[in-house]
Amino acid sequence: MDGGDRILVAAGVTAAVVVGAFVLWGPGGAPKVRKRRGQIAGLQNLGRTCFLNTLLQALAACPTFIDWLKKYAKANGHNSMITTLYTVIEVINGTHESARGTPVCPLGVLQSLRAAGWVVPADQQDAHELLHVLLSCIEEETTAMAKKPGCLSDALGLGSRAWSAIASPASPPAGGHSLRADSTPPTPSALSTRPASAAPGDEPDLIEPDPMTEPPRLTKGVSRSFCHLSSVGRRWLPLAPAPPPPPPPFRGTLASRLQCTVCSNKSPVRYDKFDSISLSLANASVGLTGSYSLAGLLRAFTAPELVKGVQCSKCSPPPGPAADTAPPPPPAYTKHIRTVSFGKLPACLCLHVGRVEWSGGALCKRGEFVAFPETLCMAPYAAAHQPKVDLMSLVGEGRLRSGVAALNAAGAGSPAGGGATYRLTAAVVHVGGPRSGHFATYRRGNGFEANRWWYTSDTLVHEVSLQEVLRCAAYLLFYEKMPPPIQHHF
Repeated sequence: MDGGDRILVAAGVTAAVVVGAFVLWGPGGAPKVRKRRGQIAGLQNLGRTCFLNTLLQALAACPTFIDWLKKYAKANGHNSMITTLYTVIEVINGTHESARGTPVCPLGVLQSLRAAGWVVPADQQDAHELLHVLLSCIEEETTAMAKKPGCLSDALGLGSRAWSAIASPASPPAGGHSLRADSTPPTPSALSTRPASAAPGDEPDLIEPDPMTEPPRLTKGVSRSFCHLSSVGRRWLPLAPAPPPPPPPFRGTLASRLQCTVCSNKSPVRYDKFDSISLSLANASVGLTGSYSLAGLLRAFTAPELVKGVQCSKCSPPPGPAADTAPPPPPAYTKHIRTVSFGKLPACLCLHVGRVEWSGGALCKRGEFVAFPETLCMAPYAAAHQPKVDLMSLVGEGRLRSGVAALNAAGAGSPAGGGATYRLTAAVVHVGGPRSGHFATYRRGNGFEANRWWYTSDTLVHEVSLQEVLRCAAYLLFYEKMPPPIQHHF
């Protein structure tokens, strides 16, 4: 090989290196981090916004919630919380079509909150409170979407064919309606000025009538809308009420009931909505291992409670006759037993472990470990699976609180109901004191990486094992309902 060939080979190698460097690092010379699809990204801390970052990571691990957001997200939804939240979650999960990379800036979520009228202070906030703010803002948007402005065609029930019913003569009604004397039917010349865009796609165009031809007599063909207006006496019909918007996947229902300890009278069941459940460590007891458990906190939450000073309608004397001038007898206030259960389980369950309490006139934070499972069965705490135990006997023996053990023993052998099994998707932890600290999230992967777990703390993202997740001191636990198992009958 002579000197000229060596120069050509060296020039070719140099050109190949330059092209490769341009592809890898771009024209700026700095290396580009190319994110693969489905890789979880971190979030920038905009100044004490770890509470926002950790909640976004937890919500991004709930596929049911993401699918619900997708139904209402709009491509041009400016300052829409649903659209902004869905877009940010897509970027975090690495499933967005174009925007990928790390770290992600959550500024759009804060701007959407401010656009909705929420004031977000610059100091440290609570992730649990922010969850309720986000869900409240989302519910306001879905309610506004359900309230559509009505028109005359909506009131008449004609829908998109209102123009067809008014413009085209219809067959005479079977009952032989006659024209009202105070009504003037539309003339063909007036009807021919209808805009072309008002007709449906399958509606033929109107033909301009011949001026020499006698116009058709409208007494033989009355428009359906005119007959409808005549039958209601030219009154506006009330618009049909808009259907209520579907609740977010975190919306559930609690069922509570009171029972008098004197006459055993039971009050009607009261249903209250919830987006998350706060579990207290004060009323729970440690198990045989000497530590708290999530099942123990749920048992304490649904345990019967003795309430004093409740007016009983059955124990109170009936009112006297109307002519009686004597003062009415005072109502009877007795002790009641209050029971709480889950009336309707949500698709996404958020459990809040209350670790901040008042002690000695000051706030303190409890750091005890609460054992929680990866798979949680909520059937023992649902209203349909509550064991039948005589609560009055427990009150008579003075062991209402200890009667929780009897309830657990009675419900231990009951089979788990379908649709009451949940799978852990995220766990939020808090490090620090009752007024300050740092939030982080253990979350499940998405898509085909759903069996892998990640620790996320602002921009830091690294993989962890399930055992490390189950050992953390959880502050918020996010569970998602699992589909019932398919039963094969042979």
